[in-house]
Amino acid sequence: MGKGMAVNGGKAVRRKAWLDMWPGGSMYDEDEVNAAIKVLKAQSPFRYYGFDLQHQVEAFEKAMADYLGVKYALGVSSGSTALSVALSALGAGPGTEIVLPALQWISDVNAVVQIRAIPVLCDINDTWNMDPDSLEKCITTRTSAIIVVHMAGSAADVEPICAIAKKHNIPVLEDCSQASGTKIKGKSVGSFGDIATFSFQYNKNITTGEGGMVATNSKDLYRKCVSFHDVGFERDADGISVPKDTPIESYGIGCRMDEIRGAVGLVQLKKLPTTCSKMRKHQQYIKTALSDILEIKWRRFINPEGDSGFCLGWSFDDKNLAKRFIESMNTEGIPVSTPPGGVHQYRYMTTLMAKKAVTTRGCPWTCPFNRESNMEYSPDMLPRSNDILDRAMMLTIPPLLTDEDAEDVITAFRKVASELL
Repeated sequence: MGKGMAVNGGKAVRRKAWLDMWPGGSMYDEDEVNAAIKVLKAQSPFRYYGFDLQHQVEAFEKAMADYLGVKYALGVSSGSTALSVALSALGAGPGTEIVLPALQWISDVNAVVQIRAIPVLCDINDTWNMDPDSLEKCITTRTSAIIVVHMAGSAADVEPICAIAKKHNIPVLEDCSQASGTKIKGKSVGSFGDIATFSFQYNKNITTGEGGMVATNSKDLYRKCVSFHDVGFERDADGISVPKDTPIESYGIGCRMDEIRGAVGLVQLKKLPTTCSKMRKHQQYIKTALSDILEIKWRRFINPEGDSGFCLGWSFDDKNLAKRFIESMNTEGIPVSTPPGGVHQYRYMTTLMAKKAVTTRGCPWTCPFNRESNMEYSPDMLPRSNDILDRAMMLTIPPLLTDEDAEDVITAFRKVASELL
Protein backbone atom coordinates (compact mmCIF):
# COMPACT_ATOMS: atom_id res chain seq x y z
CA MET A 1 0.00 0.00 0.00
CA GLY A 2 1.29 3.48 -0.88
CA LYS A 3 4.03 2.24 -3.21
CA GLY A 4 2.86 4.60 -5.95
CA MET A 5 3.41 7.69 -3.84
CA ALA A 6 6.60 9.64 -4.43
CA VAL A 7 7.34 9.59 -0.72
CA ASN A 8 7.68 5.80 -1.06
CA GLY A 9 9.74 5.89 -4.25
CA GLY A 10 6.97 6.28 -6.81
CA LYS A 11 6.84 8.85 -9.61
CA ALA A 12 5.96 12.38 -8.53
CA VAL A 13 2.93 14.06 -10.04
CA ARG A 14 4.86 17.26 -10.66
CA ARG A 15 8.55 17.85 -11.37
CA LYS A 16 8.31 21.48 -12.43
CA ALA A 17 9.02 24.02 -9.68
CA TRP A 18 6.04 25.76 -8.09
CA LEU A 19 5.68 29.43 -8.91
CA ASP A 20 7.14 31.96 -6.47
CA MET A 21 4.50 33.52 -4.25
CA TRP A 22 5.09 37.24 -4.74
CA PRO A 23 1.51 38.27 -5.63
CA GLY A 24 1.92 41.98 -6.31
CA GLY A 25 5.47 41.52 -7.58
CA SER A 26 4.28 38.94 -10.11
CA MET A 27 2.15 41.64 -11.71
CA TYR A 28 4.97 44.16 -12.23
CA ASP A 29 5.45 45.39 -15.80
CA GLU A 30 6.38 48.58 -17.64
CA ASP A 31 3.62 50.51 -15.84
CA GLU A 32 5.48 50.35 -12.51
CA VAL A 33 8.79 51.02 -14.23
CA ASN A 34 7.50 54.12 -15.97
CA ALA A 35 5.80 55.39 -12.82
CA ALA A 36 9.05 55.15 -10.85
CA ILE A 37 11.11 56.70 -13.65
CA LYS A 38 8.74 59.66 -13.86
CA VAL A 39 9.41 60.49 -10.22
CA LEU A 40 13.16 60.11 -10.65
CA LYS A 41 13.21 62.29 -13.76
CA ALA A 42 11.37 64.95 -11.77
CA GLN A 43 14.19 64.75 -9.19
CA SER A 44 11.54 64.84 -6.48
CA PRO A 45 11.35 61.59 -4.49
CA PHE A 46 10.33 63.25 -1.18
CA ARG A 47 6.59 63.60 -0.79
CA TYR A 48 6.42 67.14 0.59
CA TYR A 49 8.80 69.11 -1.62
CA GLY A 50 11.23 68.87 -4.53
CA PHE A 51 12.16 70.35 -7.91
CA ASP A 52 8.99 69.12 -9.61
CA LEU A 53 6.76 67.42 -7.07
CA GLN A 54 4.55 64.75 -8.66
CA HIS A 55 2.16 64.26 -5.69
CA GLN A 56 2.18 60.47 -6.13
CA VAL A 57 1.85 59.59 -2.44
CA GLU A 58 -1.10 61.94 -2.16
CA ALA A 59 -2.72 60.35 -5.22
CA PHE A 60 -2.08 56.85 -3.84
CA GLU A 61 -3.62 57.80 -0.49
CA LYS A 62 -6.73 59.19 -2.14
CA ALA A 63 -7.10 56.14 -4.40
CA MET A 64 -6.63 53.79 -1.43
CA ALA A 65 -9.21 55.65 0.66
CA ASP A 66 -11.67 55.52 -2.23
CA TYR A 67 -11.01 51.81 -2.78
CA LEU A 68 -11.55 51.01 0.89
CA GLY A 69 -14.53 53.29 1.25
CA VAL A 70 -13.01 55.37 4.06
CA LYS A 71 -12.35 59.09 4.41
CA TYR A 72 -8.62 59.12 5.10
CA ALA A 73 -5.50 57.16 4.20
CA LEU A 74 -1.88 57.91 5.06
CA GLY A 75 1.16 56.39 3.35
CA VAL A 76 4.00 55.29 5.62
CA SER A 77 7.31 53.52 5.22
CA SER A 78 6.21 49.98 6.20
CA GLY A 79 3.43 47.87 7.62
CA SER A 80 5.29 47.76 10.93
CA THR A 81 5.48 51.54 11.21
CA ALA A 82 1.80 51.70 10.22
CA LEU A 83 1.02 49.69 13.36
CA SER A 84 3.11 52.00 15.54
CA VAL A 85 1.47 55.08 14.05
CA ALA A 86 -2.05 53.65 14.50
CA LEU A 87 -1.50 52.53 18.09
CA SER A 88 -0.02 55.89 19.00
CA ALA A 89 -3.05 57.63 17.51
CA LEU A 90 -5.29 55.40 19.65
CA GLY A 91 -3.42 56.50 22.77
CA ALA A 92 -2.23 53.04 23.77
CA GLY A 93 0.73 52.86 26.14
CA PRO A 94 1.81 51.98 29.69
CA GLY A 95 -1.08 50.81 31.83
CA THR A 96 -3.05 49.50 28.86
CA GLU A 97 -3.56 46.08 27.30
CA ILE A 98 -4.06 45.21 23.66
CA VAL A 99 -5.75 42.00 22.53
CA LEU A 100 -4.17 40.11 19.62
CA PRO A 101 -4.87 36.71 17.99
CA ALA A 102 -2.70 33.62 18.42
CA LEU A 103 -1.85 33.76 14.71
CA GLN A 104 -0.50 37.12 13.57
CA TRP A 105 2.88 38.56 12.62
CA ILE A 106 5.60 39.48 15.09
CA SER A 107 5.26 43.15 14.10
CA ASP A 108 1.87 43.25 15.84
CA VAL A 109 3.36 42.16 19.17
CA ASN A 110 6.43 44.31 18.58
CA ALA A 111 4.33 47.44 18.10
CA VAL A 112 2.44 46.77 21.34
CA VAL A 113 5.53 46.09 23.44
CA GLN A 114 7.46 49.03 21.97
CA ILE A 115 4.83 51.46 23.28
CA ARG A 116 5.10 49.74 26.71
CA ALA A 117 1.62 48.22 26.55
CA ILE A 118 0.84 44.58 27.38
CA PRO A 119 -0.13 42.03 24.70
CA VAL A 120 -3.11 39.81 25.58
CA LEU A 121 -3.45 36.71 23.41
CA CYS A 122 -6.79 35.49 22.09
CA ASP A 123 -7.71 32.15 20.52
CA ILE A 124 -8.34 31.73 16.80
CA ASN A 125 -11.17 29.75 15.18
CA ASP A 126 -11.64 27.90 11.89
CA THR A 127 -11.03 31.09 9.93
CA TRP A 128 -7.47 30.96 11.38
CA ASN A 129 -8.23 34.44 12.69
CA MET A 130 -9.43 35.88 16.01
CA ASP A 131 -12.31 33.99 17.59
CA PRO A 132 -15.13 36.33 18.66
CA ASP A 133 -16.34 33.74 21.17
CA SER A 134 -12.99 33.93 22.98
CA LEU A 135 -12.57 37.69 22.77
CA GLU A 136 -14.75 38.85 25.63
CA LYS A 137 -12.82 36.93 28.27
CA CYS A 138 -9.64 38.71 27.09
CA ILE A 139 -11.07 42.15 27.78
CA THR A 140 -10.32 43.94 31.04
CA THR A 141 -10.73 47.50 32.29
CA ARG A 142 -7.24 48.17 30.93
CA THR A 143 -7.95 47.05 27.35
CA SER A 144 -7.21 50.01 25.07
CA ALA A 145 -7.46 48.31 21.66
CA ILE A 146 -8.20 45.08 19.84
CA ILE A 147 -6.00 44.18 16.89
CA VAL A 148 -7.81 42.00 14.36
CA VAL A 149 -5.33 40.43 11.94
CA HIS A 150 -6.74 39.22 8.62
CA MET A 151 -4.23 36.41 8.07
CA ALA A 152 -3.06 34.72 4.87
CA GLY A 153 -5.43 36.60 2.59
CA SER A 154 -8.69 35.87 4.40
CA ALA A 155 -11.03 37.94 6.53
CA ALA A 156 -11.57 37.48 10.25
CA ASP A 157 -15.03 37.48 11.84
CA VAL A 158 -14.61 41.23 12.04
CA GLU A 159 -18.28 42.22 12.33
CA PRO A 160 -19.03 40.32 15.57
CA ILE A 161 -15.63 41.39 16.89
CA CYS A 162 -16.49 45.04 16.23
CA ALA A 163 -19.86 44.53 17.94
CA ILE A 164 -18.13 43.20 21.07
CA ALA A 165 -15.63 46.06 20.97
CA LYS A 166 -18.40 48.62 20.63
CA LYS A 167 -20.20 47.11 23.62
CA HIS A 168 -17.08 47.72 25.71
CA ASN A 169 -16.19 51.04 24.03
CA ILE A 170 -12.86 49.69 22.80
CA PRO A 171 -11.37 50.70 19.42
CA VAL A 172 -10.60 48.04 16.79
CA LEU A 173 -7.43 48.14 14.72
CA GLU A 174 -7.62 45.96 11.60
CA ASP A 175 -4.23 44.68 10.42
CA CYS A 176 -4.89 44.00 6.74
CA SER A 177 -1.24 43.51 5.75
CA GLN A 178 -1.83 40.06 4.24
CA ALA A 179 -5.34 40.72 3.00
CA SER A 180 -5.38 43.69 0.60
CA GLY A 181 -8.28 43.09 -1.78
CA THR A 182 -10.31 40.95 0.63
CA LYS A 183 -13.95 41.94 1.02
CA ILE A 184 -17.00 40.91 3.03
CA LYS A 185 -20.18 41.31 1.00
CA GLY A 186 -18.56 44.02 -1.07
CA LYS A 187 -17.10 45.92 1.90
CA SER A 188 -13.29 45.99 2.09
CA VAL A 189 -11.41 44.79 5.12
CA GLY A 190 -9.89 47.86 6.68
CA SER A 191 -13.22 49.69 6.68
CA PHE A 192 -14.90 47.85 9.57
CA GLY A 193 -12.85 48.98 12.56
CA ASP A 194 -11.78 52.37 13.88
CA ILE A 195 -8.44 52.32 12.12
CA ALA A 196 -6.60 49.93 9.79
CA THR A 197 -3.07 49.20 8.67
CA PHE A 198 -1.68 47.73 5.46
CA SER A 199 1.72 46.44 4.38
CA PHE A 200 3.13 46.73 0.86
CA GLN A 201 6.20 44.58 1.53
CA TYR A 202 7.24 42.30 -1.32
CA ASN A 203 5.16 39.20 -0.55
CA LYS A 204 1.89 41.14 -0.29
CA ASN A 205 -1.01 41.47 -2.75
CA ILE A 206 0.12 45.05 -3.38
CA THR A 207 3.84 45.70 -3.18
CA THR A 208 6.07 48.73 -3.35
CA GLY A 209 9.00 46.63 -2.15
CA GLU A 210 8.43 48.02 1.33
CA GLY A 211 5.78 50.44 2.51
CA GLY A 212 2.50 50.70 4.34
CA MET A 213 -0.75 52.59 4.84
CA VAL A 214 -2.99 53.68 7.69
CA ALA A 215 -6.71 54.16 6.96
CA THR A 216 -9.57 55.55 9.05
CA ASN A 217 -12.87 57.41 8.96
CA SER A 218 -11.88 59.54 11.95
CA LYS A 219 -10.45 62.99 11.25
CA ASP A 220 -9.03 63.12 14.77
CA LEU A 221 -7.21 59.79 14.41
CA TYR A 222 -6.00 60.78 10.95
CA ARG A 223 -4.52 64.07 12.21
CA LYS A 224 -2.77 62.23 15.05
CA CYS A 225 -1.34 59.74 12.55
CA VAL A 226 -0.12 62.55 10.28
CA SER A 227 1.63 64.19 13.23
CA PHE A 228 3.21 61.01 14.57
CA HIS A 229 4.48 59.82 11.16
CA ASP A 230 6.10 63.21 10.46
CA VAL A 231 8.31 63.66 13.55
CA GLY A 232 5.46 64.84 15.74
CA PHE A 233 4.04 67.88 13.99
CA GLU A 234 1.42 68.72 11.43
CA ARG A 235 2.82 70.17 8.25
CA ASP A 236 1.60 73.12 6.21
CA ALA A 237 2.79 74.65 2.96
CA ASP A 238 5.76 76.27 4.72
CA GLY A 239 7.03 73.02 6.18
CA ILE A 240 6.73 71.68 9.70
CA SER A 241 4.88 74.28 11.74
CA VAL A 242 2.06 74.56 14.23
CA PRO A 243 -1.40 75.06 12.68
CA LYS A 244 -3.35 78.05 14.01
CA ASP A 245 -6.31 75.88 15.07
CA THR A 246 -5.69 73.45 17.92
CA PRO A 247 -2.35 71.91 16.90
CA ILE A 248 -1.67 68.20 17.33
CA GLU A 249 1.86 67.61 18.52
CA SER A 250 3.58 64.43 19.66
CA TYR A 251 6.97 62.80 19.96
CA GLY A 252 6.73 61.26 16.53
CA ILE A 253 8.99 59.41 14.14
CA GLY A 254 9.92 59.96 10.50
CA CYS A 255 8.21 57.18 8.58
CA ARG A 256 6.80 59.04 5.58
CA MET A 257 6.19 57.22 2.33
CA ASP A 258 8.39 58.42 -0.53
CA GLU A 259 7.15 59.38 -3.98
CA ILE A 260 8.65 56.36 -5.76
CA ARG A 261 6.68 53.98 -3.56
CA GLY A 262 3.63 56.17 -3.95
CA ALA A 263 3.87 55.99 -7.74
CA VAL A 264 4.38 52.22 -7.79
CA GLY A 265 1.63 51.69 -5.21
CA LEU A 266 -0.83 53.66 -7.29
CA VAL A 267 -0.20 51.35 -10.25
CA GLN A 268 -0.38 48.25 -8.06
CA LEU A 269 -3.69 49.31 -6.54
CA LYS A 270 -5.24 49.53 -10.00
CA LYS A 271 -4.09 45.94 -10.59
CA LEU A 272 -5.31 44.61 -7.23
CA PRO A 273 -8.75 43.40 -8.40
CA THR A 274 -7.11 41.45 -11.22
CA THR A 275 -4.40 40.06 -8.92
CA CYS A 276 -7.01 38.78 -6.46
CA SER A 277 -9.31 37.52 -9.20
CA LYS A 278 -6.52 35.39 -10.66
CA MET A 279 -5.68 33.87 -7.28
CA ARG A 280 -9.30 33.37 -6.23
CA LYS A 281 -10.19 31.65 -9.53
CA HIS A 282 -7.80 28.75 -8.94
CA GLN A 283 -8.35 28.71 -5.17
CA GLN A 284 -12.08 28.12 -5.66
CA TYR A 285 -11.60 25.76 -8.61
CA ILE A 286 -9.30 23.45 -6.65
CA LYS A 287 -11.53 23.55 -3.59
CA THR A 288 -14.62 22.70 -5.62
CA ALA A 289 -12.85 19.87 -7.44
CA LEU A 290 -11.89 18.27 -4.10
CA SER A 291 -15.16 18.88 -2.30
CA ASP A 292 -16.14 15.21 -2.39
CA ILE A 293 -13.25 14.25 -0.07
CA LEU A 294 -15.22 14.36 3.15
CA GLU A 295 -12.21 14.07 5.46
CA ILE A 296 -11.10 17.57 4.44
CA LYS A 297 -12.16 20.35 6.79
CA TRP A 298 -11.79 23.48 4.69
CA ARG A 299 -10.70 26.75 6.25
CA ARG A 300 -13.83 28.80 6.73
CA PHE A 301 -14.11 31.89 4.55
CA ILE A 302 -16.35 34.66 5.84
CA ASN A 303 -17.15 35.50 2.21
CA PRO A 304 -15.62 33.11 -0.38
CA GLU A 305 -16.48 35.43 -3.29
CA GLY A 306 -14.65 38.27 -1.56
CA ASP A 307 -11.57 36.33 -0.45
CA SER A 308 -8.28 37.57 -1.89
CA GLY A 309 -7.45 34.02 -3.00
CA PHE A 310 -3.98 34.13 -1.44
CA CYS A 311 -4.04 30.50 -0.34
CA LEU A 312 -6.03 27.31 -0.01
CA GLY A 313 -6.40 26.15 3.58
CA TRP A 314 -7.72 22.96 5.16
CA SER A 315 -7.22 20.59 8.07
CA PHE A 316 -7.73 17.01 9.18
CA ASP A 317 -8.90 15.69 12.53
CA ASP A 318 -5.49 14.21 13.33
CA LYS A 319 -2.27 16.24 13.48
CA ASN A 320 -0.07 13.23 12.67
CA LEU A 321 -2.08 12.64 9.52
CA ALA A 322 -1.58 16.31 8.65
CA LYS A 323 2.20 15.95 8.97
CA ARG A 324 2.20 12.86 6.72
CA PHE A 325 -0.03 14.60 4.21
CA ILE A 326 2.29 17.63 4.04
CA GLU A 327 5.32 15.43 3.52
CA SER A 328 3.60 13.35 0.85
CA MET A 329 2.30 16.36 -1.08
CA ASN A 330 5.72 17.98 -1.09
CA THR A 331 7.34 14.86 -2.54
CA GLU A 332 4.64 14.92 -5.22
CA GLY A 333 5.88 18.39 -6.17
CA ILE A 334 3.14 20.44 -4.48
CA PRO A 335 4.54 22.73 -1.72
CA VAL A 336 1.93 22.27 0.99
CA SER A 337 2.94 23.69 4.36
CA THR A 338 1.60 24.39 7.83
CA PRO A 339 -0.18 27.75 8.30
CA PRO A 340 2.22 30.69 8.54
CA GLY A 341 4.78 29.47 11.03
CA GLY A 342 7.82 30.91 12.74
CA VAL A 343 7.01 34.21 14.40
CA HIS A 344 3.51 34.26 12.93
CA GLN A 345 2.43 31.92 15.72
CA TYR A 346 2.53 33.26 19.26
CA ARG A 347 4.14 30.09 20.64
CA TYR A 348 7.27 30.64 18.50
CA MET A 349 7.72 34.29 19.48
CA THR A 350 10.72 33.74 21.72
CA THR A 351 10.93 37.40 22.69
CA LEU A 352 7.37 37.37 24.00
CA MET A 353 7.60 33.96 25.65
CA ALA A 354 10.73 35.12 27.52
CA LYS A 355 9.34 38.63 28.11
CA LYS A 356 12.38 40.33 26.64
CA ALA A 357 12.47 43.97 27.68
CA VAL A 358 12.69 47.05 25.50
CA THR A 359 14.51 49.14 28.11
CA THR A 360 17.39 48.52 30.49
CA ARG A 361 14.90 48.76 33.38
CA GLY A 362 12.81 45.87 32.05
CA CYS A 363 9.86 47.74 30.54
CA PRO A 364 7.09 47.07 29.80
CA TRP A 365 7.06 44.06 32.12
CA THR A 366 8.45 45.95 35.13
CA CYS A 367 6.51 49.15 34.49
CA PRO A 368 4.46 50.00 37.63
CA PHE A 369 1.55 51.09 35.43
CA ASN A 370 1.32 47.50 34.13
CA ARG A 371 1.47 45.69 37.47
CA GLU A 372 -2.23 44.76 37.37
CA SER A 373 -1.93 43.01 34.01
CA ASN A 374 -1.47 39.27 33.59
CA MET A 375 1.95 38.91 31.97
CA GLU A 376 2.34 35.14 31.99
CA TYR A 377 3.10 33.62 28.58
CA SER A 378 3.88 30.06 27.55
CA PRO A 379 3.82 28.11 24.25
CA ASP A 380 0.93 25.98 25.50
CA MET A 381 -1.26 28.76 26.92
CA LEU A 382 -3.75 28.53 24.02
CA PRO A 383 -4.18 24.77 23.48
CA ARG A 384 -7.22 25.16 21.23
CA SER A 385 -5.34 27.46 18.86
CA ASN A 386 -2.32 25.16 18.92
CA ASP A 387 -4.55 22.23 18.01
CA ILE A 388 -6.05 24.11 15.07
CA LEU A 389 -2.61 25.10 13.80
CA ASP A 390 -1.14 21.61 14.30
CA ARG A 391 -3.85 20.05 12.13
CA ALA A 392 -3.98 22.74 9.45
CA MET A 393 -2.33 22.91 6.04
CA MET A 394 -2.10 25.51 3.30
CA LEU A 395 -1.03 25.96 -0.29
CA THR A 396 -0.27 29.41 -1.68
CA ILE A 397 -1.99 30.29 -4.96
CA PRO A 398 0.23 32.58 -7.08
CA PRO A 399 -1.65 34.87 -9.47
CA LEU A 400 0.26 33.48 -12.44
CA LEU A 401 -0.82 29.90 -11.70
CA THR A 402 -2.10 28.12 -14.81
CA ASP A 403 -4.99 25.70 -15.24
CA GLU A 404 -2.38 22.97 -15.74
CA ASP A 405 -0.79 23.86 -12.38
CA ALA A 406 -4.19 23.65 -10.71
CA GLU A 407 -4.80 20.22 -12.23
CA ASP A 408 -1.46 19.05 -10.81
CA VAL A 409 -2.66 20.06 -7.36
CA ILE A 410 -5.91 18.15 -7.77
CA THR A 411 -4.14 15.05 -9.13
CA ALA A 412 -1.56 15.01 -6.34
CA PHE A 413 -4.20 15.68 -3.69
CA ARG A 414 -6.35 12.76 -4.86
CA LYS A 415 -3.34 10.48 -5.17
CA VAL A 416 -2.15 11.17 -1.62
CA ALA A 417 -5.69 11.18 -0.19
CA SER A 418 -6.42 7.77 -1.69
CA GLU A 419 -3.49 6.32 0.24
CA LEU A 420 -3.67 8.21 3.53
CA LEU A 421 -7.35 8.86 4.13
